[in-house]
Amino acid sequence: MGVKNIAIFGGTFDPVHKGHFYAAEIAIKKLSLDKLIIVVAKDQWRRKNTIQANPSQRLDMVNLAINEERSDSKTRLLNYEKKFIIEASDIDIKRNGKTYTIDTIKEIRSLYGKKHSYFFLIGADVALDIHNWKNFNDINSLLNIVVVNRKIQQNILPVIKERYKFLSENLIEGVSDQTSTNQRLGWSNNGFLEQGDGHVAKIINYDSVAEYISKKKLYGYT
Repeated sequence: MGVKNIAIFGGTFDPVHKGHFYAAEIAIKKLSLDKLIIVVAKDQWRRKNTIQANPSQRLDMVNLAINEERSDSKTRLLNYEKKFIIEASDIDIKRNGKTYTIDTIKEIRSLYGKKHSYFFLIGADVALDIHNWKNFNDINSLLNIVVVNRKIQQNILPVIKERYKFLSENLIEGVSDQTSTNQRLGWSNNGFLEQGDGHVAKIINYDSVAEYISKKKLYGYT
């Protein structure tokens, strides 16, 4: 078995939505990935926003979205070998105490093999603070950090490129502007979200995820 390109895509996914998978699609193609692992965080104690679904529910929703994409004959989430390569991981959820990125990376490298090339996908807003992460220098030596940037975050890029020279070549730009925050706001309004121009639009998500949210009455949905 040769060296593979493996990406770790971590987050709370509260809830997961199609924007996450659009970012995954771009990463799969740009990085020629053999595997993309979505790591659902137990919590993110540095996170400013309150997590509203519990870890088990967020993992359920990620798996529902993955299964829906896998069963879709028109899915765009295929790698260069036309294989569906996305899977979910609960290693953060199972870990006792606070969860740190460095621990997740080491555990995944031990699980899948240290000889492979690893990538870590993070949002541009998160990238501004990575120098404060536990054992950041070790993280940077164990894998390639790739910044995934939304169209609305273009103003952040110059700061990131200046602060972290090594990230300048590891950028994935122009991904969907969908956010989990807007998803939660929409579901709290029974599935509808007011747009910038004043009109109200229905929240877009995977059918199975939307059904799960409504059934569990998450995010204030009634």
